[in-house]
Amino acid sequence: MVTNEDAQMMMDDFYDDDNEEFEDYEEEMDEPQQQNQAPIRRFKRPKKVPLIAVVGRPNVGKSALVNRLAGTQSGGAIVADEEGITRDRTYRTAEFLGETFQVVDTGGLVFDDNDALFAKEIREQAMIAIEESAGVILVVDGQVGPTAMDEQLAIFLRKEVTKKMPVLLAVNKCESDKSGAYLASQFWNLGLGEPHAVSALHGVGTAELLEDLFEGIVKKGSAIQGFGTKYGVGRDSEEVIQRYEEAMSAFDDIPSQEEINIAIVGRPNVGKSSLINTIFGANRSIVSDVAGTTRDSIDAIMERPASSDDPDALPTIYRFVDTAGIRRKGKIEFGPEFFMVNRALRAIRRADVVLLVLDATAGVTEQDRILAQKVSDDGRACVIICNKWDAVLDKDSSTYDKSVKYFRTELPQIRWAPILFVSAATGQRCGKIYDAVDSAIVAHRRRISTSVLNEVLRDAVLWQPPPSRRNGAQAKIYYASQVSTRPPTLVVFVNDPKLVNDNYRRYLDRKMRESLDGFESTPIRWMFRGRRVRDVTRNMNGTPGDGGSGTSFPFPHAI
Repeated sequence: MVTNEDAQMMMDDFYDDDNEEFEDYEEEMDEPQQQNQAPIRRFKRPKKVPLIAVVGRPNVGKSALVNRLAGTQSGGAIVADEEGITRDRTYRTAEFLGETFQVVDTGGLVFDDNDALFAKEIREQAMIAIEESAGVILVVDGQVGPTAMDEQLAIFLRKEVTKKMPVLLAVNKCESDKSGAYLASQFWNLGLGEPHAVSALHGVGTAELLEDLFEGIVKKGSAIQGFGTKYGVGRDSEEVIQRYEEAMSAFDDIPSQEEINIAIVGRPNVGKSSLINTIFGANRSIVSDVAGTTRDSIDAIMERPASSDDPDALPTIYRFVDTAGIRRKGKIEFGPEFFMVNRALRAIRRADVVLLVLDATAGVTEQDRILAQKVSDDGRACVIICNKWDAVLDKDSSTYDKSVKYFRTELPQIRWAPILFVSAATGQRCGKIYDAVDSAIVAHRRRISTSVLNEVLRDAVLWQPPPSRRNGAQAKIYYASQVSTRPPTLVVFVNDPKLVNDNYRRYLDRKMRESLDGFESTPIRWMFRGRRVRDVTRNMNGTPGDGGSGTSFPFPHAI
């Protein structure tokens, strides 16, 4: 049995990224280069934020209880009346009376590998969650009553877990005041103490469950000293309120470091979970040849130490989000898969950088183009990851250039995104993902001064004026300004926005990227607004009575 301290040390261990590095395909046969930077390591979870593992057999309401404790009923873990929805372990942040902790949602524990799909892998994920936690909540179904699986789990927890951390029994689906206590009393024979009658759907009994759990953590000493004492049992009510307000105000004083959200998206079975396992050097997600293995979005945090040149620099925190495979809209039925795809699309919207994973052996499909368009429309920075590069046959010195040209041609929506040819199975070039993500973050947050922007735009207009229509109408560009970042957003004032067609917008975007470096990994959002010629002329030629001392900058030809 691994103790809580050993589990914390396991989380703090460095993960040395010894993957081979290549500058291009021609260097693939040469000797691998050594990476001259600080090693990547899994994020050191704050010791003041203990973990609470929620375990149980399949379909007893574990994910619903996690959503209730974390307050994420609308956008938390996927909940459905079907076994095997949750497979990987997912972390949710929760708060109860001034104490912050994390709830670990696990899949249904089955000790017979022949009874359920991915039973062995789900059990491994649940065991990891138990080892790194400070307390365990065993969830059972009060409507069904005690089962043989519940007894097996209780025996395991009594023998292996209760010596190091508290284990509480939560009898779910006991929302009735009349029959709830009776349903919970049937589970006394499990030997885990008093059964708690709770209802994950209605929130009944969850506060009492957390209070008893905190008391057990304090007695066992499985968390840091002082955790679980802020709610103040036996103290005066005014003192409890005062301590609670002080604890809540203390959160504002804690410096929080920014996390870079990285969403890993793609079609089913292209290697997204294998990629995140290779990055972390552990089985963070369940991997199999079955399409749709990953259900919910899996968050995993990693820390990259700062450069040794700057001793005051803070380390970089990456939050990788492994998402479910996104199939075509016509093939998705309402149900668990609908919510799976919804979580994946939501991960794209809240991400800073999107890693679009493609299958190098299968090429680009229509679904890949739809995902690329989705990333571009949401304004997210993107890096194209062509996985399974080691499985490409008959490679020669020209395969790399031909592949780059092919993906550029097939994905015109994100032609600005860099391309990495990697292998999640062997770790080839996976170390380059960090540098690509850092470059994408800088590009996504870049700001250009108005003078430089208008100079580039003026040269582009002089080189290729806007096209004119058959009636002689032609767009006249006055000036431009960058109004925001993430992504860089440019507002261009013209006489009539309708006269600027899509071809000319793409031309301006291309000229902007050719003239200015640093936009290789981010889309540029163009907004065209109409403005009257009279107002522009008045601003350019000065105020009335000064003799017209104004200058016609920046576009005298536009008047």
